Amino acid sequence: MQSHAMTHTGRPGPLAYLEASIPSLPNALARTALYIVENPEKVVRFSLKDLSRLCRAGEASIVRLCQMSGFNGFSDFKLALAGELAVRDTAGTEAAPKDEHQLLTLAGELARSVTHTAEGLDLALAQRVADRLRPMRRIDIYGSGVSGIIAELFSYRLLRSGLNAYAFRDAALAHEVANGLGPHCAALAISDSGVTLNTVDFLRTARAAGAYCVAVTCHPRSALARHADVVLSMAKLNIPAYGGYINAVPRAVYIAEAIAALAAPAASAPPAAATVAGSDD
Repeated sequence: MQSHAMTHTGRPGPLAYLEASIPSLPNALARTALYIVENPEKVVRFSLKDLSRLCRAGEASIVRLCQMSGFNGFSDFKLALAGELAVRDTAGTEAAPKDEHQLLTLAGELARSVTHTAEGLDLALAQRVADRLRPMRRIDIYGSGVSGIIAELFSYRLLRSGLNAYAFRDAALAHEVANGLGPHCAALAISDSGVTLNTVDFLRTARAAGAYCVAVTCHPRSALARHADVVLSMAKLNIPAYGGYINAVPRAVYIAEAIAALAAPAASAPPAAATVAGSDD
């Protein structure tokens, strides 16, 4: 299902290279790479100073990242990025499932993402998380982009299980609210890469305020994970982080369902000799 534009040399384009490199990059470079992967249309119009400010990364570090990607500097990198964008929409259309076989392949990928996440989830750890969340005065949940959609699904599922969960998709509001959390509150942050700047800032702020912090990510050694008391890991997917894909949602829904089920109060057992008045059955 994955399709990446290639350069004229036959090597993957800058987006493919950066996406694959994110887990192994230092924090500042990982943040920059993720921002470029998620916002390539903006980056081609940015100056080096603009990107440096937005990613909180030094200009020299960004130039080094461009050189690691195989380019002389930021200008050359932007030219290659613009070229990749020119063919990306067509490549994305060609990669989209169009027949029964491709749709079944997609179904298999989604099923495997859930299965692999389930196999990697420590149920004892999940139970401890559920036990900690159950009595919390409030649980704030934040994610950016598609992770923001997942945050809302988490919030809905936990609310239906009787927990005081609230989802935020506005970064400024999430950060402001996180400052007001405390020991009887929890913060749950969702990020595939674990380096999304606003998400990391949200969990860092919540932890500094004394909240119990949970990270949901594919990278248990990421910057996000370092600010968490507990990390719930999702399976990694072989799909691009750009192009409107929402393939990441099912595996996260599994984690939400697991935590909600474990946190829900036990149902009261029915009376042993219950009868229904007026019934002869």
